[in-house]
Amino acid sequence: MSPRNSPQPGPLKINIVFALSLVLPLVISFLNPAWRFAQFTPQQLIYGKDILPFITAFWASPTCIPSHLSRFFQAAIVACFPQALPVHLFAFWVVIALARTLFGFLLCRSVGWTYPQLFSHWALYETSSGIGPALTAYLITHGAWPWTNSQLQKYCSDTMKLLTIICSCLTLCWFDNAPWTYSMASIASVVLWPFQATNTSSPQYHPHHLMARDIRRLRTVIQTAVLFLLLILLVHFILATIVSSTILLHMPTSPQGTHPFLEILILSYPRSNDAASTDSLLSQTISSYLPYIDSNTVLSVFTHSTAHASFTQAKEHYAQMPITFYTDTDIHIDSYSGQHLHVAEAFRWASEKGPSQAEWVMLVEDDFPICDEWGWRGVLSVMNELQRGGKYGGFVGTGGSGLIIHRSLLPILTYIMRIHALQHSPIPPSVRYRPADIIIQDCLGGKDLLCPRNSTLVITSRLVMDHIGGSASTMRGRVYPADRWKCGWRHPFHGLTQVDVVPV
Repeated sequence: MSPRNSPQPGPLKINIVFALSLVLPLVISFLNPAWRFAQFTPQQLIYGKDILPFITAFWASPTCIPSHLSRFFQAAIVACFPQALPVHLFAFWVVIALARTLFGFLLCRSVGWTYPQLFSHWALYETSSGIGPALTAYLITHGAWPWTNSQLQKYCSDTMKLLTIICSCLTLCWFDNAPWTYSMASIASVVLWPFQATNTSSPQYHPHHLMARDIRRLRTVIQTAVLFLLLILLVHFILATIVSSTILLHMPTSPQGTHPFLEILILSYPRSNDAASTDSLLSQTISSYLPYIDSNTVLSVFTHSTAHASFTQAKEHYAQMPITFYTDTDIHIDSYSGQHLHVAEAFRWASEKGPSQAEWVMLVEDDFPICDEWGWRGVLSVMNELQRGGKYGGFVGTGGSGLIIHRSLLPILTYIMRIHALQHSPIPPSVRYRPADIIIQDCLGGKDLLCPRNSTLVITSRLVMDHIGGSASTMRGRVYPADRWKCGWRHPFHGLTQVDVVPV
């Protein structure tokens, strides 16, 4: 017959002090928000090389009311526990945070290119604070609860305790809105169980009894972890479906009154196989944007070439559509006729429209159509974020396509592009030569000295533009793989600390 553990006198002082320390940041952040600890995300370790949020995650301040309720619930559980928890919980947290960092790297930076289907924005960006995930792993692993070794235990069956643990952990999970972190906690509880079993084994038990007990306990831990994980996935799927169906996005209106808010500016240049066809790359790209043209969104097609068969055909084919076709015929004998000059002239033309000038211009190459309705929702999400002010650009594609530029930067970018296009450029030879797309990206990101400093770029988590012209580049001899930079691929800037990400 197994000896019974003697009941402990009550909650431990170390747990009570630990519980109070969890609540104290709520008061401090209320008095002075500048004193908050940042919440933990794997992005901080992978891209920012910042270890402080990893260490101080237990005391990071919540950002919403449900998270505050979760923190009080966590503190109440810890304060009532008859076993000392701080060291155990921090050990669990180290494993959970490192597991999240590994999964964040694998499901974002690693497979975002090769297997876009496995890409997950929240694996990298989901925030975590408090002891909820570590406490969840501890409860599942030990099957423990504050009533352990108390008089209440004899009135509770194992099933009731298991369900109580699952319901409590689910409550913490959804109050914290951290399904990724709590999923890692359920996995960690199974992985760490052997260490717990080794530490709790007692020589008073016969080896066969120990083995039988451990097998039963392992089965319980696995069942609890799997059930908890499945419930997280189920609730997450239901909530995601409800939220996505209720959010309605619209193109914002311009603060200039009657001006359009966004101009989609398609740059076109003849390719080696350029032909007058309704199936040309240019026509396919134009057709993808047509359903979304309205009073707040206008579409323009610009070319710097007077001999462009597909441009001429598209202009005739879409003559009755609200599209502006423009051929720039200016001659620049002092400049090279290349991409820098082409973009400079396009920006000059867009910035000289007067009353019809849009608040924002989205640059699009003629082989980058939008990814249907899903892709356009991504553009709308970025435009609504840009409307809040304080930012000068967005990026929803790759290379030079999908760059969204505030109209105040068009004269600056025109000047920079012209300097690069000059045959006798004043740029010193020691200065790195930059392609046109990199110049725009540097300007929008605040890296160019002539552009606003410390500017934040707003991007989509995935590419919302397709690339259909990789095998027919405007550059002779240049061919891109046909399966690269397609709809749904990870955005090249995803994870960088200088950008704000809109998940799509």
